[in-house]
Amino acid sequence: MDYYSAFPFYMGYQGYGQWAQPGSVPEDRILEDMEYLQQMYPTYARKYQSAVSSAVDKMDYEGSFIYDQYPDKLTMQRMVESVVVVIRTNEQTVDAGSDMADTALTEQAPWSEKEPWIRELVTVLMYYEILTRRRKKNKWNRYYQF
Repeated sequence: MDYYSAFPFYMGYQGYGQWAQPGSVPEDRILEDMEYLQQMYPTYARKYQSAVSSAVDKMDYEGSFIYDQYPDKLTMQRMVESVVVVIRTNEQTVDAGSDMADTALTEQAPWSEKEPWIRELVTVLMYYEILTRRRKKNKWNRYYQF
């Protein structure tokens, strides 16, 4: 076998791995992958993602602070706080109407124990949702600038 004419191992699959050229994977495919991976979120993350998405939908308009180059941290924290209040309200209404025998241990925990990790999870989900919307908007603006 002529080893000099064979491809090196890293050239076998073009567009994959650390040798991939920038822009070689279409952005539509990346967004599809992100949506697929969001469907595989754990139960709590999926449950809270809908509340986060609806909060970001309300702030998704032309000139919104979420599209600023450096969004205001205090405003972002206020958005997270509003989502946490919605989640707390939803969980209290569900707890009032459900039987404690069929709930998981984490659902039986008092709100004061759950709130710190729920707040952190909501914060990460919020920033990720804003990031994906900014990427989609930048992609749209790149192709349709007037």
